[in-house]
Amino acid sequence: MRPHGSCGIEVIATGDELLFGRILDTNSNWIARRAAEMGANLRRVTIVGDDVEDISQALKEALGREGRFIVFTGGLGPSEDDLTVEAIGRALGRAVVHDPETVERIREVYGRRGIADTSRGERMARILEGSRPIPNPVGFSAGMVLEEAGKVIVTFPGVPEEMRAMFEGALAPMIEEGATRRLLARTVRVRMVWKEFFPLYRELQREHPDVYLKNAATPPLEEEERGMVTEIKVDIVVEGRTVEEAEGRMEGFLEEYRRRIGEAGGGDILPA
Repeated sequence: MRPHGSCGIEVIATGDELLFGRILDTNSNWIARRAAEMGANLRRVTIVGDDVEDISQALKEALGREGRFIVFTGGLGPSEDDLTVEAIGRALGRAVVHDPETVERIREVYGRRGIADTSRGERMARILEGSRPIPNPVGFSAGMVLEEAGKVIVTFPGVPEEMRAMFEGALAPMIEEGATRRLLARTVRVRMVWKEFFPLYRELQREHPDVYLKNAATPPLEEEERGMVTEIKVDIVVEGRTVEEAEGRMEGFLEEYRRRIGEAGGGDILPA
């Protein structure tokens, strides 16, 4: 067992550049951290290329699983291979339309720049019939929010700065409204004799199944090194009904951890 948060999130990140390893999917990592802070839980990340059928299938599969929010990142730009809106529309049987306010903004900015043909740029205003547009305070591509089968589907651009601003403006309030639990994460450095670390570590995992406890990978040591004091990075995640309760649980767990380290022969827990 481990902390689960009070509402689940899936992320579907789109883009051939992700599958080819040309860029790193930092958006999903950021969403995982931010969602956990608000008491939600990122349950799954799916990466698919710029293919309508693959994106549509990924959405259909996500709709069949548990979780409240399905978040798309990427595929909202002006290029012909930006196909996220069309793919979601195909999966849900909804027509593609354009958000009038985004179209007007694009035409106004393009006009100031002396660009007469705005048709390509207006692709960034695509949303689906029956959805609510999400304004983009950083760039041009509009996002959207729509409900289907009891789930909330949200789309964000792949550009990290745009995605984060739109997440905070549109999705964060919805998560906070529905979240009844709060998660708190902390990374520490446990300093103690190496061979004493893992027996204690496993005991704490068994005794505290509701606490996420994970040590960084450590290479095998020679026999003489196993008796030496070393530092091992440990990630800890606890859950509470409120931020204050989670903070109290974290401090209580760390206090017990320190006490048990002392009983095992001595050491300390240091900030990472």
